[in-house]
Amino acid sequence: MPKFKAFFMENYKKKTTYDKIVEIVALAALVWAFCPPLFNSIDSDAILPVHFNLVGEVDGWGDSSVLWIIPPIALLLYIGLSILQKFPKVYNYPCEVTEENANYLYRMGVQLIRHIKVSIVLTFAYINYDIYAVAIGRCASPNLFIIGMLIGITLLPIIICFSKMSRYKPKL
Repeated sequence: MPKFKAFFMENYKKKTTYDKIVEIVALAALVWAFCPPLFNSIDSDAILPVHFNLVGEVDGWGDSSVLWIIPPIALLLYIGLSILQKFPKVYNYPCEVTEENANYLYRMGVQLIRHIKVSIVLTFAYINYDIYAVAIGRCASPNLFIIGMLIGITLLPIIICFSKMSRYKPKL
């Protein structure tokens, strides 16, 4: 394979400014997930909400250690998805990967994983914040509109990327 063609095939690894911004947002959300347990004092014997029903009412309670459960899960997902971003050749694609469309599909796949990473970490951070906010009485229940938006920003990129990948016709 000529050097130029080999370079082109690996072009999906280059980060654009947008990619860097998305990574910064994901890292900031990860830091936010750790903020409630680190910077806010809650009695060790305090009872915190651990589950909310579909209308936002608390239907499960636990001790204050619950604030330390969500951030490590968010961290593990962040690390796992960051590693997965480096291997787009193992992803499943909605169409056949050929030499002509590989760079485009790999680039879209990496961006999709990056967006999913941001939305998952943001969701975990917001849930942890909500648990803390309800525990200290700042609010009575989570904002279901925000949770719906977080679910939407997880699903929308998947739908858009799969649609673009399926319709892509390489220019020859």
